[in-house]
Amino acid sequence: MVWNIIAGFSLLLVMVFASGVIVDVVEKLAFRLPVKKQTLSSLLLGISLALPELFVGLAAALDGKSQMALGVVIGANMANLSLVVGGAAFVNRSIPVVGEYLARDLWIVVGLVLLPFFMLTDGVISANEGLLLLVVYFVYAVFVSDEKVIMNQKKQRLVKGEQWLWGAILLLGLLIMASSAWLLVQLTIRVAAFWGVSWFWMGLILVAFGTTLPELLLAFQKKRRVTLLLPSLLGSVVMNSTLVLGIVAIFQPMILYESIQRGISGVFLVVILGLFWLFTKSKRKLERWEGVVMIGVYLMFIGLQFLFA
Repeated sequence: MVWNIIAGFSLLLVMVFASGVIVDVVEKLAFRLPVKKQTLSSLLLGISLALPELFVGLAAALDGKSQMALGVVIGANMANLSLVVGGAAFVNRSIPVVGEYLARDLWIVVGLVLLPFFMLTDGVISANEGLLLLVVYFVYAVFVSDEKVIMNQKKQRLVKGEQWLWGAILLLGLLIMASSAWLLVQLTIRVAAFWGVSWFWMGLILVAFGTTLPELLLAFQKKRRVTLLLPSLLGSVVMNSTLVLGIVAIFQPMILYESIQRGISGVFLVVILGLFWLFTKSKRKLERWEGVVMIGVYLMFIGLQFLFA
């Protein structure tokens, strides 16, 4: 069992490395396009940060363990909105809030993050509801893309050699993530059986923490990149709640009757979003002590989940 845990941790590190490579390639491609650079980079970076959840979710669904995928998405969203944001505020002393976050973006995220919880009131996210989540995501993506402002009519073209090189690196990164996700799901199933816990719980607590490592690494990078942290996290959270869950539900409907764990997750998610709005509504930044509070809320969430495991 110890070797399974070590192997699982190693696979997570491999996924983090592959995700980092994919993020770098996506950023390079984004800055070659003739659109507003920060808006496009934030959107694509958010998608890239959600890749671990997407691959793990697909691997779990293909193996008939869609509950694990649901746990991974809920747990990753919880970690991103509390642990990652709080850690970034603590390390960097504060996080600036840029754009229309308070006026519009936060409320869009709140609605989209809570949408799967409303779908779970009957204990099931069906294939039809998964299709609806996909439609919602693409509407959101179009809504965001409508705000992109053309900065330069002269489009920078990629050198042919660069196209092949970046394409090959991107493909290799995706293949590594896919194989690592599949092996990670198999290890998680064995550990869950040994500990006597549900697949949902394993995804919610352990696997979700591992899949948020790319976001944690981004949070601890230089301050100039911290300005992209909040828009990127919002994009990642929205993608998790809509696109990732939608794809998984189409492959296999998600059934979850564990009302206590689901209820705890929903309550803490609302609390975290409320605290973030309260902390940032006047001064447009999240300060270090407020980041500590966010981390504390996440630790309380983890503690309660262990209590009711």
